[in-house]
Amino acid sequence: MKTSIIVDSACSLPQALREKYNVSFVPITYSVDNESFTDACTEENAVEMFQSGVFKRKHEVHTQPPTPEDFETAIIDKIKQGYDRIIVQTVNRTQGETYNNANAGVARVKKQLDGRDITLRVMDSRTVFAGQGLMAIETIRRLLKNSDEAAVRRTMDKISEKIHTFILPREPLIALERSRQRNENNVGWTQALIANKLGIHPIICNVNDSSHSVSKIWGFKKAAKAIFDHVSERIDAGLLSPIITVNFCGTMEELEALPGYAELTLKAKRAKLMLVPSVASLAGGIYTSVGSLSVAVATEEHEW
Repeated sequence: MKTSIIVDSACSLPQALREKYNVSFVPITYSVDNESFTDACTEENAVEMFQSGVFKRKHEVHTQPPTPEDFETAIIDKIKQGYDRIIVQTVNRTQGETYNNANAGVARVKKQLDGRDITLRVMDSRTVFAGQGLMAIETIRRLLKNSDEAAVRRTMDKISEKIHTFILPREPLIALERSRQRNENNVGWTQALIANKLGIHPIICNVNDSSHSVSKIWGFKKAAKAIFDHVSERIDAGLLSPIITVNFCGTMEELEALPGYAELTLKAKRAKLMLVPSVASLAGGIYTSVGSLSVAVATEEHEW
């Protein structure tokens, strides 16, 4: 590709895909009980951290978005690699300063270009987690078919409004407490307390910069199957992208053991769709809780 993609590390993408298309991650920083770390941006590290217990509710966990300097460094690295068209895609702008910092990073780079013909763009993905992965992969797919980067970007701006990301927290209380750090208020305290006590899990839909609860189901596995079944229904209704992304805050073996996943895999294969599973980003595990599920499809507005 002549155009390079940069994403923030709230996005989840399989390592092989990132390497094949030279997609760069700009890492978040996070703190656990006041000790700071930088996201290593690897699936192996994410699984290790999920299994370590450091993201449990008893720990004080916070994240910081990439700085303008972080984005500046990533963009300059791409320019040194020979790219003259660079797209930076971020988590939606309502959830912190990542989008603003990306724009500030672009502005810093533009001052250093000295008239060189290099195109830099920042795109608000309007989504989170698995949705960001879908946005990145669909952008790559379209760039491989169409060399007109501006046309692809305009199309992706429209598709981003249709990406539905379904999020199933394993531990709703953690999801509630930490989601408020990024301006999310889609699950109330009463709902979370009841879910925690009775094992009722809310399913959250994030679409076009907003989130809302679409269902509450007893039992995590039943709720996971409900999401997979719902996505199967959307396949029948028609998708706007032939890509489905699935993030799990744990191992791929745990994901594959969830009821309904094998059926969704088979349905996607028969429909000639690209099902892309990956270990969730550290940010996904921090904000939705370890063991959580996130699934994204691009589809028209619909009822659950």
